[in-house]
Amino acid sequence: MNRKLNLLLGCLAFAGVPAVAVAQSYDEKPSAMPVAMLPSDESGSRSASQMLVDERAGGWVAIHHTPDSGVHTDLCIAGSESEILMFRADADSLQVRSADDHWTLATGQKGDMTVTVGAYTHVFHMQANDATTLAANIAPGELTTLLNAMAGTHMALVKFGDRTTLSVNLVGSIPVLDRFRGCAETQHFADLGQGAGQKASPF
Repeated sequence: MNRKLNLLLGCLAFAGVPAVAVAQSYDEKPSAMPVAMLPSDESGSRSASQMLVDERAGGWVAIHHTPDSGVHTDLCIAGSESEILMFRADADSLQVRSADDHWTLATGQKGDMTVTVGAYTHVFHMQANDATTLAANIAPGELTTLLNAMAGTHMALVKFGDRTTLSVNLVGSIPVLDRFRGCAETQHFADLGQGAGQKASPF
């Protein structure tokens, strides 16, 4: 993963992308972006393509991708900085994702991931996108239900098959997931309902 990140960051620097345009890594090393949060076609070639941080709180971050220096947004992402639980929206799909750079997944490998948040529980049939990332499509209504459940408690449990259960701290997730909902709605990717913190108004 480090080789991919170094290549990407080196190309961005060569293209003259301002340092503020590249998100900070979760371990606070400057100008790094986890591979699982990059769009699949992000090659690091000389272009106006950028990943920009929209909101960060607690252990959560919301990010959007622009292919043309901010004129358009083609991807909205939000997730825990641990990458155990992430959400992705674009014009073609909504996805729930999970990643770990210690995993070694076979191409197309499948397995069930159960997410439990309070009274909410759902089994996602995940498939490996690459050696470190699992993904599953999710309907807008189902994602709205999950996001609403997450706004009402402080912990989520993510279970992989019958073997591994991980906890995800939800403190800080409300403003981050609200930004994700707003990004998805503004770009006409999906209507994910009004978030718990979306009560601000200029009037």
